[in-house]
Amino acid sequence: MELTHVYILTIAIAAIVLLALDKVPMSMVGIGMIIAMAAWPNLIDGRTAIQGFANPAVITVAALFIVGEGFLRTGAASMLADKILHRTGGNELTLLLLIMVMAAVLSAFVNNTLVVVTFLPVITSICRDTKVNPSKLLIPLSYASILGGMCTLVGTSTNILVKGVLDEAKANGETEFTLTMFEMAPAGAIFAGCGMLYLAVFGRHLLPNTPSLATQAGAANIREFVTEVTVGAGSPLVDVPVQDIGQVTESEGTRPVMLVRHERLHMPPFGNLKVKEGDALMIRGGVQGLTALKRESKSDSTEVDHYDPRTMTFFELALTPASGKVGKKVGSLRIKDEHGAAVAGVLRGGKHLRERYADLHLGHGDVLLAFGDDRSKSSIRRSNDFHLIEGINNSIYNTHKATLSFAILAAVVAMFITGIVDIPIAALSGALAMVLSGCLSSKQAHHAVNWAVLAFIAGALALSAAANASEFNTLIATTVNDSLGPSGPMVIFGGLLLTTIILTEILTNNAVAIILTPVALAIGHAANIDERPLIMAVVFGASCCFANPLGYQTNLLVFGPGGYRFKDFVKVGLPMDLLLGTVAFFVIPRFWPL
Repeated sequence: MELTHVYILTIAIAAIVLLALDKVPMSMVGIGMIIAMAAWPNLIDGRTAIQGFANPAVITVAALFIVGEGFLRTGAASMLADKILHRTGGNELTLLLLIMVMAAVLSAFVNNTLVVVTFLPVITSICRDTKVNPSKLLIPLSYASILGGMCTLVGTSTNILVKGVLDEAKANGETEFTLTMFEMAPAGAIFAGCGMLYLAVFGRHLLPNTPSLATQAGAANIREFVTEVTVGAGSPLVDVPVQDIGQVTESEGTRPVMLVRHERLHMPPFGNLKVKEGDALMIRGGVQGLTALKRESKSDSTEVDHYDPRTMTFFELALTPASGKVGKKVGSLRIKDEHGAAVAGVLRGGKHLRERYADLHLGHGDVLLAFGDDRSKSSIRRSNDFHLIEGINNSIYNTHKATLSFAILAAVVAMFITGIVDIPIAALSGALAMVLSGCLSSKQAHHAVNWAVLAFIAGALALSAAANASEFNTLIATTVNDSLGPSGPMVIFGGLLLTTIILTEILTNNAVAIILTPVALAIGHAANIDERPLIMAVVFGASCCFANPLGYQTNLLVFGPGGYRFKDFVKVGLPMDLLLGTVAFFVIPRFWPL
């Protein structure tokens, strides 16, 4: 192995480690790969390294983020889901089946990440009206969206990226095969059916039964509110034991949630701690009790009290996959300054974290219990850092644009199928139409694009270009053929499929698809076998990310709101990987013979 090959392999391993540790933003890992590939002498030049940003597949993915956001923001899908799901009577199995079918069908034509974002508040609302906990439904929601995305070209960015790599290889005379809109549909439908059947019969019994954070906090059905008061001079609260607030004062029925003194957070149980002048108290209770407490506090603060007990409610905040708040302390989030809301609790791994949570560093899967008014919620909705998890009736949609957004989406799909225009142009046309028609604003369109994912994809494309230029792919293909070739084409096919699934659980689906597609082509040439089944092994294997919540964005979205732990995904997802891997081994050669 040449020194250049060692260098490329080292950079690839370093990217995997950084993503697994979740210490460096995905966008920075992508840019780092671009710089690293351009820095090595006589490998690829800077122009080639940054070409990923102009890759037709990357542009298509970006445009489809906007098209999907425009379609879903009109509320057509969510309101339909809300009407259907609320008629199930709260039956868990019926809910599960309907959620999976609707998510799978939608995900075949709309980016599956956006589908999950749309269904999250619907499911949360239904769970608060029934005895079914979100943890029983959210992993199946994520898995069904992945399964539906396997069925068409535009269902997942993975398929679009594979097509981009194949189109480039086709232009260079390396293959005649490419992906069409419904190339994956027959096999994808079988995979989706098998996966959903497993979840309905076996997988649902492996899911935890964890209540949502807001439900545990008593925010769903009990008309209690939270407010914040600062104790002023002469207040009758001074020297009162914190735990006795609401018992010895006029504010009967109120209960302390936390006390802040000299920037230090005190949470229940309060023990012998007594109130002092200047303390900030967060209190829960009814409107009358909180109003009396605010009078008793005699705060001399001139700041206008933003927290009106008559309008404040609890709500949950889940970090978006590309949130800039990952790694920051809860106490430094500036949610109050930016959105007018305050954090009252943190949920991690299904358990509440009560002690000094202001010093906790946020990670993917954490959920914040916040409180604020309607203005706070509206502000947070516009944020690119949080998803607001609440009922469908509280969401804001341009419902009068629903029919128009559906027509635009249908037109884009029709252009994909007919090939009237190139796919990137069709996607860009749809994105432009969504904005010009008023289905979403230009600012919302900008926020709809996951720029971190695009930057990482560009980096992975640079790594793939470097591997091709140095003939590293040919080296890998020759090694695979020498070791597995004597055992026959099925063993080569099975080895590539297994490798793709394993790497997808470790790395990310997009990176694996970009890196292994050229390798699959090279293996086909080296082993003198049809490359089509090898490409499909990458296509379907790169979507088999069920055991790792951090490996696929839809898993990441439901991780926190469902109160899951890492082991929950392993317990439910590992059998799913094994099942679909086995199905793929027998089904793919049926549609694309070796």
